[in-house]
Amino acid sequence: MELQISYGSLFLKKKYFNFRLLYTIYVVIVSLISFHGNAQDTSSLKKSAPIYQNPFDLASGGASLTRATQEGVLFSNPSLPAFGEGYFRWIFFRSTLSVGDGTISAARDAAQAATGNTTTLATNIIEDAFKKPIYVGLDNAAGVLTSHFGIAGFASSKLDINGQKFGTVGVPQLQIKNNAFAGVATTMSTTLSDYFAIGIGPKYIYNSEVNTSLSVSEASDPGIATSKLSSALKKGNGLATDIGFTTQYRTKNFDLRLAGVVADVGNTTFTGGLPPWLQTYNAGIGFALHDFTNALHCSLDYRDITDVYGEDRPKKIFMGCKVLITRIFGIGFGYLQGWPSYGIVLNMFLFRLEAGVYSRDEAIQSGLVGQKVYFVSLGFEI
Repeated sequence: MELQISYGSLFLKKKYFNFRLLYTIYVVIVSLISFHGNAQDTSSLKKSAPIYQNPFDLASGGASLTRATQEGVLFSNPSLPAFGEGYFRWIFFRSTLSVGDGTISAARDAAQAATGNTTTLATNIIEDAFKKPIYVGLDNAAGVLTSHFGIAGFASSKLDINGQKFGTVGVPQLQIKNNAFAGVATTMSTTLSDYFAIGIGPKYIYNSEVNTSLSVSEASDPGIATSKLSSALKKGNGLATDIGFTTQYRTKNFDLRLAGVVADVGNTTFTGGLPPWLQTYNAGIGFALHDFTNALHCSLDYRDITDVYGEDRPKKIFMGCKVLITRIFGIGFGYLQGWPSYGIVLNMFLFRLEAGVYSRDEAIQSGLVGQKVYFVSLGFEI
């Protein structure tokens, strides 16, 4: 009788413990969602998209939560490295240059006007800047990745200049946005079974932003323009953390994955008065058809589920497919934040080339003003 009572008491204690544990998890999740659903500072140039994406992933629609390419796993979903074959994965280096079609057009005009005097050249460049949106991006990453740990140094810079006929005061203005950051990204992951993996990705980030506008007279005077841009510069550092999980069902020729990532856990705050990067909840689904050497991957990501950044819905949707042939050649196509994207990859083991095109929205609402961006990426992996 005493033994039965003892077992009954242990059973009740275990049930009570499990109830309290589930209740605590529920309260924490609800509190996080409620807290981050309140009004917050959304003025950072970084929004719901990852701070770095592998260029072939971008060409394939940018959906990388369930299956990122190469170094992309360090920034998309920290649980991904735990799934795969072997312990050692890659030593890699990647450098990507991206330019908007307006940038190419402005550079062509500047080259044609180069025979004129300096004043004429400067005038033409300023006039082009008001007429054609200019975008230039440069991304670099280098590091090492295993099935349980990865580390990489990275640097990224994105310059966006957009002329507006009627600025905030009703006269022409140049809207200038530049976001540059560098740092060290790490990831630690493990499998809890053949079907489930978890991971955490701490990052140290040095961040800088310029978000200001210049009138025609200010843009025409290098001294005034430089002074205003310098005073608008904000810079600082901070620590960011992502937590991810992935569950998969796998057969000989078919994989299905579901993934979830909490990015910028607790909000990533910076010194120097920079606006924070807000905590977001992101989910993805993807499948793969494959044999030993060829594969078709298709995936869909929906980012910022609780809408803390208030972005237009198409800007939070990433979807597309990759066709990989003999692990050497691949093509990708997709729907990236409301616009089509496509590209190729050529992997010669010690040399890797990626190239393609996607579009960026120049308006708050998706689908109205798209700027094509062409990119090329060179690198290697061992």
